[in-house]
Amino acid sequence: MHVRPSSRLSAGRLPRTSTSSPSSVDNLIDQEERNRQHRAGQAKRRFEKEVRRNDRISVLESTHQLSDAEQKELLALCKVRDSFEEQYDSDAFTEEHTEFKRQHNQAFLGLTRYCQQQRQLEMEKVSVFFLDGADGGTTRHLIEEGGLDASQCYVANRHLSTCKSLRLSGGGLLPNDNVVHLTAAEALSPESDATDDENQTTFAGIDFTSYYFDGCGGFVPHIIGMMTSALIRNENINDNACTAVGFSLMGGNRNVIEKEMKVCQALALIAKTRGMRTRHALDDPERYGIPYGISKTYDGTFTSWILLEPDN
Repeated sequence: MHVRPSSRLSAGRLPRTSTSSPSSVDNLIDQEERNRQHRAGQAKRRFEKEVRRNDRISVLESTHQLSDAEQKELLALCKVRDSFEEQYDSDAFTEEHTEFKRQHNQAFLGLTRYCQQQRQLEMEKVSVFFLDGADGGTTRHLIEEGGLDASQCYVANRHLSTCKSLRLSGGGLLPNDNVVHLTAAEALSPESDATDDENQTTFAGIDFTSYYFDGCGGFVPHIIGMMTSALIRNENINDNACTAVGFSLMGGNRNVIEKEMKVCQALALIAKTRGMRTRHALDDPERYGIPYGISKTYDGTFTSWILLEPDN
């Protein structure tokens, strides 16, 4: 069954909406298959373009005497390469923003434990997927505060510098194979042509207990794309194991309510493909191990948590 977002921004009671027609579900599944093929092509083209750019930079940098045109070309290529760096800067957060992030990392942990109990799994058997910045804040919280093993944590990031800093080989906390230089949607899609990099694979075969789509700019189509990639899998259509999904949005009060409505409607439809219903976890934070008094908003950032449960 569907849920709709609250008309207020604090955690509140949220009624469910009506069910969707079977044709809507079929259309969503078909659309996701087309999107997967498109993402595979995008990832391949981006990889090839990056290789060509880096090869050209190497050629120009190894040339002793460059013409004026070649110097301009080299500067332009380096500017493109260097501009695609992580813009997420936790050092710029206020103390209040840091606490907001900490509370939602704790919500991530609480919901992961709840889903683990509902699935009747040992805690060491769960796997979680999330987005993280170069500081590894969420990674560190899950491991140091939550007791998860690094092998249970999986991250995707389009910024190569961030990926390197999160990996053990770069001084981070995560196994190298648990961090992929891909978008979240690409990382959660089947591996077929998702990447031409033989040193990394996607996470499509992993049964994640919970997802946290934070730090993605709050662009609704991207968030929905991540969710469909994660939760619409032909081989798992009948899998209705309890799953938690967190997401962050950006914007003003009215704008963010409209965005939340779109995301929640899409997620309710996705849940229906798995024989599930959605529930807003912040309606009953104590039940799910979420910090008391947690806020959904801070300084233009809005974060919400949804549970997918069997629709019995």
